[in-house]
Amino acid sequence: MSTTIRAIYRDSVFEPLETPRGLTEDQVIELEIRPLPPVTSNPRIMGGKPCITGTRMPIDWVMGYLEAGRSLDQFLSEYPQYTREEVTAAIRYAIEEMGYPELGLG
Repeated sequence: MSTTIRAIYRDSVFEPLETPRGLTEDQVIELEIRPLPPVTSNPRIMGGKPCITGTRMPIDWVMGYLEAGRSLDQFLSEYPQYTREEVTAAIRYAIEEMGYPELGLG
């Protein structure tokens, strides 16, 4: 799923446009915005380890925590800054896209 918006770059900022009033077509760009996956990697964050998007929590640490027999509720209690939705999305992504084993979190 993605969204396309029309914008103009002015004073180092992209400003969305409803209607390009008084602008020529070469002054307007279209940006396609796609949501980030629940797990991302950045060489400047945690040495490039895949982390829950927007955080410094490595997904291998989360998976190891759960594989050690601790529950998702325990994780969320110890790390209240994370939501159940973002952690479960990251776990699902790690299993489906990164080859981690299925966990019995039911």
